[in-house]
Amino acid sequence: MMKLLLRYFALLLVFSAPVDARTLNSLVLYYDEAEAGVGVQTMRYIINDNFMRIDGGQDEQDFILFDRQKKIVYSVNHEDRTILKIISKPWHTPEFSFQVSTKVTELTDAPRVFDRAVFDYRVIAGEKVCTSVMLVKNMYMNELMVLHEYQTIISGQQAATLDNTPVELQSPCFLIDQVFHKADYYKLGLPIQLTYSRDYSKLLKTVRRENFDSRLFLLPQSYKEYQPFYQ
Repeated sequence: MMKLLLRYFALLLVFSAPVDARTLNSLVLYYDEAEAGVGVQTMRYIINDNFMRIDGGQDEQDFILFDRQKKIVYSVNHEDRTILKIISKPWHTPEFSFQVSTKVTELTDAPRVFDRAVFDYRVIAGEKVCTSVMLVKNMYMNELMVLHEYQTIISGQQAATLDNTPVELQSPCFLIDQVFHKADYYKLGLPIQLTYSRDYSKLLKTVRRENFDSRLFLLPQSYKEYQPFYQ
């Protein structure tokens, strides 16, 4: 994991763009995301006060839209002309039969990023690390709260559909990392590298400010909306 950080930290660039009153000024995060059996894909996270859009970097691609005021996540599929609608559902972390702990450590031997120290954030179930995040503290905290709110809604959906997963597959890391995932690392700072127990990882490539046409945060009007199935 340290090798990846050493390899990519120099690629992190911060850009700014002139403000245009007709557009929405947003923070843009580009992550290389790797999943077992799928490969690596660069994903774009466009974040402003009211919305977050996640896509593959092209405006015409399928995308996820988080409406912060409505607390709704939409997943838009252009080929099917459908919109999956995920509504915020309250949830709480249950009492587990295993111990869960969080550890935050400064990586004193790591290169500084944005001229700041890098910290290692880990969520541990029993003796196994389920979530590992390298981050820089106290950067873009307003925008990162949008990511935290988004993950809270996604975790609410996962919790609501937990009964669909056979009990024998509900391992400690599955429950902590995929279902009741708090994503409290967003409350500490900007994640540079994230590794999850489901063979999924994210590596930050670029950070910049950019202006976007407000139409990029609108849903297609003629698409069919549907909601996830809950038992």
